[in-house]
Amino acid sequence: MIEKMKKITLLVSENERTKFVSKLRREGVVHVRHVEAPTAHEINFIEQRLTKMESLIDRLAPYRGVCPSGAEDLCGERDILEVAEKVGEAYQEKAECEENISRLRQQGRWFASWGEFDPEDLGEIRARGVSIKFYRLSKHQFSEVEKKSSHHVIKKEQGYIYLVSIYKDGEKELPFKEEEVPEKSLAGINEDIRALEEIKAGIESFLAEKAASIESIIACEEKLRKEHEALQVRYGMKPEGAFAYLQGYCPEKFVARVVKMAKKHGIGYIIEDPDQPEETPTHITNPRWVRIINPVFKFMNTLPGYNEFDISPYFLIFFSIFFAMLIGDAGYGLLFLGATFLARRKLAGLPKEPFLLMYLLSGCTVVWGVLTGTYFGVERIAQLPGVRTLVIPQISSFAEDNQNFIIYLCFIIGAVQLTLAHTLRAIRVINSVKALAQVGWIMILWGMFFAAGTLVIARPFPRFAGWPLVCGILLVLLFSHPEKGPVKGPLSTLANLPLSVIGAFSDIVSYLRLFAVGYATVIVADSFNNMAVGGGINSLLGGFAAAVILFLGHALNIILGFMAVIVHGIRLNMLEFSSHLDMQWSGKKYDPFREGETIPE
Repeated sequence: MIEKMKKITLLVSENERTKFVSKLRREGVVHVRHVEAPTAHEINFIEQRLTKMESLIDRLAPYRGVCPSGAEDLCGERDILEVAEKVGEAYQEKAECEENISRLRQQGRWFASWGEFDPEDLGEIRARGVSIKFYRLSKHQFSEVEKKSSHHVIKKEQGYIYLVSIYKDGEKELPFKEEEVPEKSLAGINEDIRALEEIKAGIESFLAEKAASIESIIACEEKLRKEHEALQVRYGMKPEGAFAYLQGYCPEKFVARVVKMAKKHGIGYIIEDPDQPEETPTHITNPRWVRIINPVFKFMNTLPGYNEFDISPYFLIFFSIFFAMLIGDAGYGLLFLGATFLARRKLAGLPKEPFLLMYLLSGCTVVWGVLTGTYFGVERIAQLPGVRTLVIPQISSFAEDNQNFIIYLCFIIGAVQLTLAHTLRAIRVINSVKALAQVGWIMILWGMFFAAGTLVIARPFPRFAGWPLVCGILLVLLFSHPEKGPVKGPLSTLANLPLSVIGAFSDIVSYLRLFAVGYATVIVADSFNNMAVGGGINSLLGGFAAAVILFLGHALNIILGFMAVIVHGIRLNMLEFSSHLDMQWSGKKYDPFREGETIPE
């Protein structure tokens, strides 16, 4: 449920600004909206320090926990900023070391092609009037110079000729790019690399030593961030003579706390309904059983706008159905249950919502797999006496003549979900004739449902289905835009209506993916089973090979199943369902000015 918000304006004397900000933070329920851009020298000063600390934390994070010695005693910001300067210099020196090591190794690889020698010897030869130059030539280039120069072929590799040419002063050189010879021998280069690696190791030891204090650095950075936030609130207030005022948003259920604070400290206040819904933050509170879907929304980084719908309970119900149908295997569901149980025991400190969600999704998968008789894609299991009685023949994974029924079932699920979307929209405008337009869309959806059954699986189109479709189109035309008048309203709707009706048809047909992907999961599992044990197991090696095939095959099938859930299961909720709800997902998170990290419920 999206909590109803109130817009709050708080007025204090200019002299009480700082104390007021502290009181507001302790209350911790007002989402502050800056009345004017917060600018001040203090803010810039803290931002510079925050930048240095963030950079320091990023640089030390890879070395966290490396140094076994105790943390350095850092007394405050000044000590930490001094460490930041030293770490910055060390980090730069480390980067230069790595760059030089990379360059030297590249030079060392040069000798792998040309052989080892001391480049300083070339200087003595040049002093006697003789030049030695190195070329890496293609076969075509080599054919041009073969008889024109005194040369020696070092080797031929990958279509190239490594050539050394010898010239006396005044002789014409080859017109090709010369290979650059390293300044030092391979032994000298390796010695330089060892020296640089020792320097680099010393720098990394220094960074690891400083990283032992990263917790105190993070704590100081958090404290500084809180100061920065308080300054932004303070300077984001707008002065009006001897007073200054602040604006923000607060959930209606917490307004009494703000009023109590205001009365206690003599703060002026105005409470009103939000006048800019697009600027109003969204705060969602749901029962515990619904909150288990929150990890999915966090994964997608989506939040409904203040005037939009909280689809959490509907998303949870339909996503569970989609997950079960897309995975579709009771064996896999049991594996997920076991893996979730073990993960929960190992990771007891993590939030419980993701584990509860996986318990639900796994349980739904087991139920669907039992009803369809699917256990690791093995048909024989579904034929066992005790198991066979639980299978519904119309949706059995191994029946040969029930595919059309399952497709029809997918269309029913789609029509029901999209009908729910327009029902919610109708309820929101129940006191307006616009609700009739949503009723019209529900009629159109079911008309498109029957059309999909006819066009996709050749079911007869019911005689009665045409009239609701016509009535639905009329309702949409007449009542979608009543504010535009009886003529302009229908005309403006008519321009987009044909494409919208076709879109409704394609949206219902898109639920076919539930059948297609679920069926493919069964086929893939059955194919790997036949590949592994179809011809029998006649030896120990054959048994080992079959086990490997089964493991890899089913692991791949499970991975593909999870990908299908992300691509198709989430899509049906976030695209088809949400588009019929006219969701824009434009929400701004309710983030109250508070002491801790926990947002009040």
